[in-house]
Amino acid sequence: MSPDASALTSQTTRRSSFWQRYRSFLLSTSVLITIANAALLIAGYAASWLLHAQAAANILWGASALVGGSPIFLLAARGIRKGDLTAGVMVSVAMIGALLIGEYSAAALVAFMMMFGEMLENFTMARANNALKELARLIPARATLLSDGQEQTIAVEQVHPGHLLLVRNGERIPVDGTITAGQAAVDQSAITGEATPVDVQPGDTVFAGAINIAGALQIRAQKVGRDTTLGTIIKLVEEAQKTRAPVQRLADRYAQYLVPLTFAIALVTYLLTGELIRAVTVLVVVCPCALVLATPTALAAAIGNAARHNVVVRSGAAMEALGKVRAVAFDKTGTLTWGRSQVASIVALDSMHADAILTFAASAERYSEHPLGRAILDRARSCNLPIEEPCDFRPLSGHGVRARCAEREVTVGSRALLSADGVELSSAHLARIAALEAQGQTVIPVAVDRRAVGLIALADTLRPEAAEAVASLKAAGVERTVIISGDNTPAVAAVARRLGVDEHHAEVLPQRKLELIRQLQAAGRTTAYIGDGVNDAPALAAADVGIAMGVAGADVAVETAGVALLTDDMRKAPHLLALAAETLRTIRVSVAFSMSMNLLSLILSMTGVIGPALGALMHELSALPVLAYSARLVAFRSRIA
Repeated sequence: MSPDASALTSQTTRRSSFWQRYRSFLLSTSVLITIANAALLIAGYAASWLLHAQAAANILWGASALVGGSPIFLLAARGIRKGDLTAGVMVSVAMIGALLIGEYSAAALVAFMMMFGEMLENFTMARANNALKELARLIPARATLLSDGQEQTIAVEQVHPGHLLLVRNGERIPVDGTITAGQAAVDQSAITGEATPVDVQPGDTVFAGAINIAGALQIRAQKVGRDTTLGTIIKLVEEAQKTRAPVQRLADRYAQYLVPLTFAIALVTYLLTGELIRAVTVLVVVCPCALVLATPTALAAAIGNAARHNVVVRSGAAMEALGKVRAVAFDKTGTLTWGRSQVASIVALDSMHADAILTFAASAERYSEHPLGRAILDRARSCNLPIEEPCDFRPLSGHGVRARCAEREVTVGSRALLSADGVELSSAHLARIAALEAQGQTVIPVAVDRRAVGLIALADTLRPEAAEAVASLKAAGVERTVIISGDNTPAVAAVARRLGVDEHHAEVLPQRKLELIRQLQAAGRTTAYIGDGVNDAPALAAADVGIAMGVAGADVAVETAGVALLTDDMRKAPHLLALAAETLRTIRVSVAFSMSMNLLSLILSMTGVIGPALGALMHELSALPVLAYSARLVAFRSRIA
């Protein structure tokens, strides 16, 4: 089956199992209440606009407000008991005031917006939890146990430290352990972030969830189940989600002062005038529907703008956090780079031309299954070089290949393999190799007729937009850029130099990634993390906002992050930060306008110039400029986009 067909099958399976995956979320009380709230709200509009039955519409809207408002009222009451005045208290007061003066549709609409926002955030958590379950499935369900020379297939839960396991070509490794026999190429990018498959041999350590892509291995189990590195990643994500500090909404901060002030003014008005209607008018005009609407309408418009740029922002909290970001950390492999090795250069060691070196190497690697061999073959084909049919092809797991091509003996592989064939590399040759490796490249010597003729250097190449994206992030106000990667030090350092990144950390496992994110946060910087792999999930969860490369990214990375870049184009990130900053500015302007209108209405109501009806009208009209000002965010274009 082709990769495209496999992807299509996977997507179809996911769609068909949506109900099973999200059943508990879909049947949750908050979702059912939100659906009922919305249905009654729509029915009210239908009765008013289509049937012109205003009395029926008011009943439906009132029912919608009471159904949708009940959880809000309960939370507000609990908050008051704890001395915590949040936007929920403001919303409750605004809804009660609207109901008292007959503004039933306004009360129902405010309740719906609050409940719908909460439902979206709960759905985000449900998706992240499902992604963790999928991540656990990277560990195979069964393992091959070697005992007294016999093979026995057992459930992975039956494997204990000390057991000897056999892992064949193409299988996933079920445990963290040490190789006792065999040589193979292992893709452990999901765990360590290394772009290039690792050639392993006896004495090397391998990780659960890694894929054996060439060779067979006997592995002595050391860590199993939740104690493996992959199991630790799952635990780290779970803990990070629980401990991540919640974003305090602007409306919540204003509510701390506005709610007690509103009630105090209403009470003073009643005591001074003895007129209850004036006190009610104060509550109606000051209870801030426009203020409550300022945040969700601006966030909704900004999220719509992001969607037009192929960016999914999963919640308003993520958008608010983006507007405050001052540090951005990146994974390297698959984020700043393509995540696959390509031929970077061909170095001739004698008179043989580079094309001839590549032709010999590609011909020898023609039937190789090793990713580096496939990269050499791909480069030769892209250059339209003639590829010979190899004779006596011999793959040597962990070392390279030998073959006869055009009646000549060709060896492509490690220095140890060439040495075993009697091919000596001079000190000048070794210096060239060291210089290339210092740039983070993987160097493969090529020998023809037992004579070293050239070096093929492979590297995980930078995405073409990476440098522009990093520069644009700094232009957007980011004070600190950091690369945090599991790849080797020379490779990470080379990328950091080329991109002008402020700081870099290499050979970092998931636990350390999470620690480095928390260090940035402890320094007082709101931090975003951009990554794509399984090993990035804890950092994505712990960051103030996680940004996943959505196309190339692992499911757990995409689902754990608050933001997904659907085109894997990092240039979207600077626009997103500028959009988020403008969103926060829009909210603040809307809040200032709302409070100014409230102050004007307050003065007019306290002096008896307006009554509840006119106060309600001013109250409703004050929301229109807020909605219009927020709507402009849909078309916002940053100067750095």
